[in-house]
Amino acid sequence: MRRDDDFGTVLRSLRQRITPGEAGVPASLPAVRRVPGLRRDELAGLAGVSEEHLKRLEQGRRRPSPGVVDALARALRLGAEEHARLRALAGFAVTPQPERRVPREVTDTARRMLDRLTEVAVCVCDASWTVLEANKLWHTNVCTVPEAGRGRNVVWRAFTETGPSVFLAPKRLDGFRATVVAELRDTARRYPADTELTSMITDLRALSPDFALLWDAPPAPGGHADRLRVPNPAHGDLYLDLDVLTLNPGDLRVAVYTAA
Repeated sequence: MRRDDDFGTVLRSLRQRITPGEAGVPASLPAVRRVPGLRRDELAGLAGVSEEHLKRLEQGRRRPSPGVVDALARALRLGAEEHARLRALAGFAVTPQPERRVPREVTDTARRMLDRLTEVAVCVCDASWTVLEANKLWHTNVCTVPEAGRGRNVVWRAFTETGPSVFLAPKRLDGFRATVVAELRDTARRYPADTELTSMITDLRALSPDFALLWDAPPAPGGHADRLRVPNPAHGDLYLDLDVLTLNPGDLRVAVYTAA
């Protein structure tokens, strides 16, 4: 009889609880997908273990190493408490976890992109969508942000600005907002000790009914705005295509804007 304090049972429950979208896996077509959560092969791929090894872990026929437990916890996007519980169920001492805050350092890889992509507008953001650095074309053609403060945060501006904004494609605005709120919710779950982030979320909920509604709602399909209209007094409206890259390590977002 399986118990709720059994490592394999808990692991399987956690796998079935998280959706592919929450884990960063493209969802299969409804006609093909048989489970609402992650399939075993999907979790195995995210954690870097074989599907057979994961199957044996869930069946209680194999004992995981500490590294595998930690990899599974990362793939399942577990918070500190659930991560600690999974380690305890696996029979490992629970060591204090350092307080994790959103990384805000521009990595060498991101800096190379800024230096070498000189013919397109590029900005580098942290996982909460705060602009860390940008190249000259981005500052000139896309957006002007203050030196410091919440005005550098894309989500903050998307829900608090009332004037002209870079996010003006009407058909894409709702989907974009849903996407960045879902990403912000995931970031807050991964970095619960980041008081700057939690304070911004609290203020956004109070200031923007639209943000509060999306924050409390289940994740919905969306997408980053792929075509943006940018008001430009000198040249008229600019229409730019947007592609977003995620960089690891560093947990950074690189937004690349190109004109046709």
